[in-house]
Parts: sequence; structure tokens; C-alpha cells
Amino acid sequence: MKFNPNCKKPNTCEECTDRCIKNIAFLYGLPEEKQIDILRHSTHKTLRRGDFVFHEGDSVESIVIIKQGQVKLSTYEADGRENIIGIFADNDTIWEGVFSAASSYPYSAVCLTKTYCCYIRRADVESAISDPKVALKVIHMLSNKLHDANERSRILSISEPVKRVAAFLIYREKRSNEPYFTLRLDDIAGSVGLRAETVSRNVRKLVSDGLIEKVGRSGFRIPDFERLNSFISE
Repeated sequence: MKFNPNCKKPNTCEECTDRCIKNIAFLYGLPEEKQIDILRHSTHKTLRRGDFVFHEGDSVESIVIIKQGQVKLSTYEADGRENIIGIFADNDTIWEGVFSAASSYPYSAVCLTKTYCCYIRRADVESAISDPKVALKVIHMLSNKLHDANERSRILSISEPVKRVAAFLIYREKRSNEPYFTLRLDDIAGSVGLRAETVSRNVRKLVSDGLIEKVGRSGFRIPDFERLNSFISE
């Protein structure tokens, strides 16, 4: 059964999806009865663009699965400047802090598009990881998260703005399941620590040089990864 955003029973995950658990690597593969029990307690929410999935400082009570849509994680400086921690899209999972006692979110999550979320209760997750096999999968996922964080740090360390923008676009394209991905210039700027005007200027240069392609108003596609990687390495 495919995901149905028009489902009339938003609190019964089993009715809306071929099991949201399959998108949480360390939970998929649990015994059938355990999966059913977890899904029975899960909930779905439909959120509009601009809605918050959670606010900075909120208690971490569940794993959040982005079934469809885009969500950005952000913090704000005292002067109001936004720092984007990450952008999550279809089937991505937000689960940081769920294993820490009395944990709260260090950032806010806001929807960039209309978004459908599934929430898996923290208590159910804690019960599941008592299985040693599940615990090993958690370690594997933590390693992947660390690798991803290191990749974002590498991008921010690139001194030339045009190459930093190019590296970030490669990073986003690799995480996309679509032929192209959509991002506003402001969101790219917040992700790479540059002004929106600087990002706009360098995006135009990359398009002019044939290294990236624009799709519509805010869509991007990379026609040749090897060529763009070579440009960044120059």
C-alpha cells in the first residue's frame, strides 16, 4: 500500500503507508507483532509550508519521518541571522536526541513545502533497541550521521564561494530521490554561510559555465557530476 496523504484516519499509520518503519533502518526487520504495535501508537500530521514540526527547546518525544515534503532545521543568531543545520526531504528521518534522557531539540524544524510527517513514539523506540541486533543498527546509523556532519563541515571549509555553493549543490543532489531538487536561494545561503546575493551571483556563474542547470524558478540539476567535482578540486 502506497502512502496516502488524503487518508481519513491520520492516527492509524497502518492505513496510510506500507509501514513507515521501513524508513528507519534500525527498526525495519523487527518481528511482525512488534512492528504492528509500534505503528498502532504512531501518528500522522499534515503540515503547511511555514508550519513548525517542532521548535528549538521542545522536548524530544518521538522520531519524525518526513513522508513527503521538505523540512529545514535552523538556529538563529542574536541578530536574527539564520543558520541552516540541514534540509530533510521525502523519507528522511529526524531522530537526534531520541536516545538521550530529557533531551530537547537544539534547533527548530520548519516546513519548506506542504509536508506529511509520521511520528514514532520515543517509548516504543527505547523498547525496540533493547534487542542487541537493533542496537548494532543504531551504531551503524550514528556512524552515517557522523559522516554526514563531516561532509557538511568540509563544504563550509571551502574558501571560494562559488566552489562552496557547487559542493553544497552536489551534496543536496545526492540526497534527492528526484531528477532534480528544489531550494530557495535564501535556504542555500543559510546552509553555506553566505549572503543570498553572493549565492545568486555564483549560481548564475555555474549555470553560465554549464556546470549546473536551473529547472523552473528554484530547481537545480547537475548534468555532469565528474565535471563539477573537477571544478571544485581545481
